[in-house]
Amino acid sequence: MRHRSNLSADPLSDLLDVLQARCELSGQLIAGGAWAHRFDNLDAIKFNAATAGACWYFIDGMSEPAPFETGDVLITNGTRTLTLASAPALIASASTTPIAQDDEGHYRLGEGDDFAMLGGLTQVDTDWQALLLNGLPPFIHIVGAMQEASPIALLLAQLVAEMRPGSRPGRSVVVAGLAQLLFVQTLRAYLAHAPQRDEGWLKGFGDHRLAVALGCIHGDPARNWNLDELAKEAGMSRTSFAVRFRDMMGVPPLAYLTQWRMQLARREIRAGVSVAQAAARVGYASESAFRSAFKRVTDMAPGEYRQTLGRKVAELSKIS
Repeated sequence: MRHRSNLSADPLSDLLDVLQARCELSGQLIAGGAWAHRFDNLDAIKFNAATAGACWYFIDGMSEPAPFETGDVLITNGTRTLTLASAPALIASASTTPIAQDDEGHYRLGEGDDFAMLGGLTQVDTDWQALLLNGLPPFIHIVGAMQEASPIALLLAQLVAEMRPGSRPGRSVVVAGLAQLLFVQTLRAYLAHAPQRDEGWLKGFGDHRLAVALGCIHGDPARNWNLDELAKEAGMSRTSFAVRFRDMMGVPPLAYLTQWRMQLARREIRAGVSVAQAAARVGYASESAFRSAFKRVTDMAPGEYRQTLGRKVAELSKIS
């Protein structure tokens, strides 16, 4: 564990490091004329980036469709269905038929090429999927004209170039890296203006006062932090800090500390350390107290979690 003098000031990087999220580009969609498509809900994090033209999008729960234009990025957390269409009036009758690919591997809707976008998935291990899904709101829409979106435009231009016919050396590695950066830059742009009313706790990472306290927790999770210390770090009164933290993150500060410790403990156990070692590394002198906290957060005892991992490895070995 890192010491207090080496505190992390970047909880988002810590989170993504724990999640080991893998962003995969699914391909390019090209559409023209009159068209509308309702995409399957994959219970996964999906991102779509408009690279040419414009269309309309509608996500279950919205009051009305909204424009989706060149440079915009949409991230959905898989809890609501996304519909794209050339005009708002076509959304109600959108097709759900699988989209066909042309000879170049592009997905096609309608006739022509008025609109183009790149689509992909952000995949994480099943252990971490619920953590990330719960952190995100149902959807994030980053408008390309936003100042914070300027790095996104550069990434999209490079991705479009890499997707052109004629494979270049290292193309798959470059595309995977650019897709990963696109996802992270979209989250950064979101955190710069995340509405407090949004669902999901990730918005708290963008709150400049809470970010200081979160940096303390992430930087030294083994420390026995108390509410007064964290409030002081955030430059807030004890009561104001506690209320704001719960409103933004969905749980009290010390509950978040426990939850984050257990995520780190799961990573340690996955890496092969003993339960006692995992407990010590996340700040528990008492192994029994650690076991109790681990089961409360994960619904599984540490030993049971280790056994489950062992069975998964054995099953994968049989498949391979």
